[in-house]
Amino acid sequence: MLNCSAMRVAVILSAILLGVGVVLGVVAISTPLAVPTSQLSLLLVLAGAAVLAVVFVDALLPNASQRLDGCRH
Repeated sequence: MLNCSAMRVAVILSAILLGVGVVLGVVAISTPLAVPTSQLSLLLVLAGAAVLAVVFVDALLPNASQRLDGCRH
């Protein structure tokens, strides 16, 4: 069960992981170690998507509306 600040941190972490993964994927094209770099890029993108999915599922839980009512948007 995530509170407001933990949910905010998780969404920001997800965005950072996705961004770093995409940038690393672009860098992997011109790197001599293309395969390991692209694999790391894929893992970062998938980790970012997994973190965002966990936050989404947590927001769908039955008592989430009471828990997140006090959040300032």
